[in-house]
Amino acid sequence: MWRHFQTLRFKLALLYLLVFGAILTGLCLVILTVGETDLRKDFDERLRSRAEAMIEKITLSAEDPERTTTRRAVRAIPFRFPGYYFQLRAADGQVVERSRNLGTYTLPLSEAARRARSNNQPIMETLRGEAAERLIGNPGEVRLLTLYLDRPGDQAFFLQVSVNLRPVNESVSGLRQLLMTLVSAGLLLAAAASWLLARRSLAPISRVAEVAERLGAHDLSQRLDHPSGKDEVAEMVKHVNRMLDRLEDAFESQGRFIANVSHELKTPLAVLLGSAQVLLRKDRSAAEYQRFAAVVQEEVRALSQTIDSLLTLARAEAGLPLAGREELSLNEAVVDAVQRCEAQAKPRDIRFMMRLAPLVEGAAAPLVLGDGELLRLMFTNLLRNAVRYSPADGAVEVHVTLPGREAQITVRDHGPGIPEKHIGRIFDQFYSVPKEDEPFKGVGLGLTIVRSVATLHGGTATAANHPEGGCEFVVRLPLIVR
Repeated sequence: MWRHFQTLRFKLALLYLLVFGAILTGLCLVILTVGETDLRKDFDERLRSRAEAMIEKITLSAEDPERTTTRRAVRAIPFRFPGYYFQLRAADGQVVERSRNLGTYTLPLSEAARRARSNNQPIMETLRGEAAERLIGNPGEVRLLTLYLDRPGDQAFFLQVSVNLRPVNESVSGLRQLLMTLVSAGLLLAAAASWLLARRSLAPISRVAEVAERLGAHDLSQRLDHPSGKDEVAEMVKHVNRMLDRLEDAFESQGRFIANVSHELKTPLAVLLGSAQVLLRKDRSAAEYQRFAAVVQEEVRALSQTIDSLLTLARAEAGLPLAGREELSLNEAVVDAVQRCEAQAKPRDIRFMMRLAPLVEGAAAPLVLGDGELLRLMFTNLLRNAVRYSPADGAVEVHVTLPGREAQITVRDHGPGIPEKHIGRIFDQFYSVPKEDEPFKGVGLGLTIVRSVATLHGGTATAANHPEGGCEFVVRLPLIVR
């Protein structure tokens, strides 16, 4: 059971309930305060209006201060206002008249009421405890109004009017009970609504958990249903589905990578094993052993190249830090790559046409910061690819330019170009554009390494068919700015 109190759903529902409860309670307190204030203010206004009505009917003769007279029968006044008690005091505080319902009880005259005679302001007081109980016969509260009147021709006097506060207290108590009922009902409804809202809000997360539970390397096809709208939940589902797409692509790419690696390593090993088995069937001449040694040398070189390429690619795509950083001259790196590829280009009479970045007097040569061996390998792979697809007696153009704060290395061949259906995949692992009668067989990792090394150095690598024929590869790398 305690596990449910630790769930995000319970915590979210509790948060909703606390926020709503605080708002509802605060609102009810404001309503109660304003309502009680208005009720008591209205009660005091009615008490004051009764007192003013009595004043119009009462005079206290200046010639005979011991005798109270009225324009009409004064003792009829209390019966016109049932539940009200009134009392007249002379200016010196002596009681000269009281209503019948007071009996022998005398309404008190406080010091505050005595001091108010100087400004003729009415004084409102509340009697509690024994004073109230003696008047109304039971515990409660009594509201007392005291007015001092000093009119020309009449003797000055105090008029005191009181009334039981039970009606207004009952109204306030009823308002409190009503608001407490509303708060209780509101909190119950808020709790149910919060629980349902939390359940609905967290439903996509539950679905994500269910899909994640069903996912495995053997099945990455599960996807979440995309909800309507453009809220945060819809965005989360969209991003989760995109993540699953990337995972599925990554696993498929990994499967293809393993299959291709197996194939690339198996082929030369099979050649070596077959040659060795044939060689061992009978005695061979020295020339045959020499030919076998040549085959072994060639296949081992191919294996070494494949393994080096795979290690370089794995390091680049994993985003591992560069093994070493050095300032490398682009012009020198390109010249070095051209020299490495001369042996491959010479049998087919392919020449390199270089145009290096011009050196301005007083300015440093164009430099980049990175792994020199990886950058040289990237340029060499670009040139070897261009040589592979160039026609005999053709040319490979290599240009180094400096547009802005980056270096641009452009390698263009004059071959047939790349078919549109292949141009989007030429940087994929183990992908090679088919070519008939090719003298040089690659492993399909050269251009992948080009893109990965460029990315590792904060640059880019792109490919496109040139309008005048052939294919053009462009590598952009950030320059060292001094």
